[in-house]
Amino acid sequence: MPDSAARLRGALRVSLRGMLVALWGLSAIPAMARDGAPSPAELDRLAAESVRRWESSAHGQMLVRILPQRLRPSTLPEPASEGARLTALYCVQCHHLPSPAMHEAGQWEKIVERMLPRMRGEGNLGQLMARMMLGPAAEGGAPRRLAAPTEPEVRQIVAYLRRHALAPIGDDASSLLKRELAGDDGRMFAQACSQCHALPDPASHAAGDWPEVVQRMQGYMQWMNRVAGGRADPREPQLRPAAITAFLQRHARPLASR
Repeated sequence: MPDSAARLRGALRVSLRGMLVALWGLSAIPAMARDGAPSPAELDRLAAESVRRWESSAHGQMLVRILPQRLRPSTLPEPASEGARLTALYCVQCHHLPSPAMHEAGQWEKIVERMLPRMRGEGNLGQLMARMMLGPAAEGGAPRRLAAPTEPEVRQIVAYLRRHALAPIGDDASSLLKRELAGDDGRMFAQACSQCHALPDPASHAAGDWPEVVQRMQGYMQWMNRVAGGRADPREPQLRPAAITAFLQRHARPLASR
């Protein structure tokens, strides 16, 4: 077993090294950590380089609207883990880095599977991405193309995203929470949050954390509902962030269990 584990680690290092060459050229290799993997700080630099490339492409204004910009590789959960590294390396080729908490665990495998043909340059959108995402040539060579993860890497990415996925309200929710979900504040919470994802379990955060989370989600909703330079549509539902925050805080995780 020790020999098998060592061979697996060696294979992953070789795979990651080859993938870095494909994505960013040989210039990325000297900055890799001793174990053959880039550090979170180096991933930040590589991700920023990738974003600059697609932002400046003919379709940059489309790609920048796929996901809001918030996370850097170094701010992902478990940033030094193999799953975080692979997520950071592959997922910033076409859009900003996704948060694992964007979706619940059961949804991530299908989402990753949907991205794979695009990274492989397959299908209508994949062919568009392949043309659009040609990287600059390294030392006079051919332009670099999109890279797609191997099957073992796909499994690692999916496992990582599931491990840090959104925790939804489950069937075992308390009777008090279920009653309040039927009230005014609960319905407003459901209306706001269900636009993008499953309803988050209020116990996934402590009460003191929820104001910042709600404020961030409010910014995302404004970002989603506007074109650049657009104005608010008076026909949109008028949500009350303070009421949503209070609802979440009433059912938040006790501070002692953090």
